[in-house]
Amino acid sequence: MPVSSQLLKPVKRSFIVFTFIVALTLALIPWGPMVRAFLPDFVALTLLYWCMNQPRHVGVGWAFWLAMLLDIADGNVFGQHGLAYCATSWFVLGRHRQLGMFPLWQQALYVAPLLLANQLIMLLVRMATGSGFPGWSYFVGTLSGALLWPLLSQLLQAPQRVDKPAEIQS
Repeated sequence: MPVSSQLLKPVKRSFIVFTFIVALTLALIPWGPMVRAFLPDFVALTLLYWCMNQPRHVGVGWAFWLAMLLDIADGNVFGQHGLAYCATSWFVLGRHRQLGMFPLWQQALYVAPLLLANQLIMLLVRMATGSGFPGWSYFVGTLSGALLWPLLSQLLQAPQRVDKPAEIQS
């Protein structure tokens, strides 16, 4: 059954908060530079997922506060994540009804440019404050994030899936 036609239980806010805590933890683990280049922005992926699937619960406000936490914890230019996350969340919120009807691979095609926009906004903010260009490997995480999108969507929907009732044997 396609994901868009499945019945889902209401999501618990505690589960949404838990997924953001996991995403922030993954973002703050001191991965090596080679591993870090291939990892997607877990907070952005989780934020885009919840903005697409639960727009009444997660929106631009969540994007702003998560970004501020990430900027403070990472010691980055204050506001670089905020600008990027708020912009991409706004784009997803404007199209969440249409995106929910697409299969996961088509959603991934929409998420890839949004992740790229996140990276570009953060890069422009860093370069405007005097940092140099980090190299083209900086954008590899966008591709891995788009490839990870279907798996992430399945994983985050797992607790919401309605169990099929067992058929009655006669």
